[in-house]
Amino acid sequence: MRAFPLAWRGRLLAGLAIAVVLAIATTTSARADKPTVSELQVQLVESRQQLNDLYARSAAASERLNGAKYELEMAKKAVTRHRAEVASARKKLQAQEVVVAAMTVEQLQSGSSVSRLSAMFSSSGPQQLLERASAYASTNEATVARIATLTARRVVLDAAAREAQDALDAQNKATAEHRAAKAEIEQAIAKAEGAASTAARERHRLLVQLAEASGTTVDEVTEAQDQIDEQLDESGPSTPPRPGPDPTPTPTPTRTTPPPPPPPNPPPPSSSKVEKAIAFAKAQLGEPYKWGAAGPSSWDCSGLTMRAWGAAGVSLSHYAGAQYTSTKAVPVSKIVRGDLLYWSDGGAKSIYHVAMYLGGGQMIHAPRPGRNVEIVSINYWIKPDLASRPG
Repeated sequence: MRAFPLAWRGRLLAGLAIAVVLAIATTTSARADKPTVSELQVQLVESRQQLNDLYARSAAASERLNGAKYELEMAKKAVTRHRAEVASARKKLQAQEVVVAAMTVEQLQSGSSVSRLSAMFSSSGPQQLLERASAYASTNEATVARIATLTARRVVLDAAAREAQDALDAQNKATAEHRAAKAEIEQAIAKAEGAASTAARERHRLLVQLAEASGTTVDEVTEAQDQIDEQLDESGPSTPPRPGPDPTPTPTPTRTTPPPPPPPNPPPPSSSKVEKAIAFAKAQLGEPYKWGAAGPSSWDCSGLTMRAWGAAGVSLSHYAGAQYTSTKAVPVSKIVRGDLLYWSDGGAKSIYHVAMYLGGGQMIHAPRPGRNVEIVSINYWIKPDLASRPG
């Protein structure tokens, strides 16, 4: 067989490559135009799961906003408290200045220390000398004591002023963080709502294709997909919803001493308080999630637990992180009915969800946008990593 010249062989190989690319593109196009039933089902599941992930992230961002709001409220209270301390310290300083000034004027009007010494040594006898010396020493000690008190008042005022400035700086920082958290939740909600609208249109298109590919009606495939979506919604997001950048991991220090023994489990609260809290939470079943809401007809996760335990007479903040730190921590393995369960990225500052344990492996919570207050298994998603006991 005669060999092709080198130039012709190059052209032939190039032509074959183009033909293969065109064949692949044609095949891919054909497959894209008419995807299989299984491919359509996968696309529907992935679309729903992506939407659930966005909703979960918006719920986590909502809890972060609750935390920023809580920190801002605490910072404002600190500023008010320190300003009151400054005002009190300034008032005491001014009062002390008046006393010292009056003593100074009195000493000037009554003569100098030299004249006092002269009067003391011109006494008529030892007894009068001792009396005048004692009176002089007493007056001098009183003056020194008043001046020392004045100095102390100034030190207290300076310290109060520094603390007040620190509190004001903390408030400014908390204000900026609250503003950033509010922008984050607004962006997360807008992104989820936009995705929901797009997903609804895409879902209908895929269902029409699925009905055609499977030889059934659109109503039949829609009913079947509704059941699948419900199962996906109940199973939670596919990944933990971490709003914002992931925290930088810190190296684990080498432990040279044995760890301290864990604290004993706190006793459970009275059954009447637990049942009141649970009854309140159950009364909200079916009501929708809404970020920042704490009733009466819509809820976010910490708003529901706050009001539920509030109905039992236990005061909690509208922030899951503060709910954890203000109650008694318990191991997740030791939870009892009424305990609060938390999901975090590693500590109270990174808590992004809270629920109430009902016993028997069940819990009640306000999950995320698009879902209502519901009772689910504590294993419906990833397990909680923190727990605490109110009351």
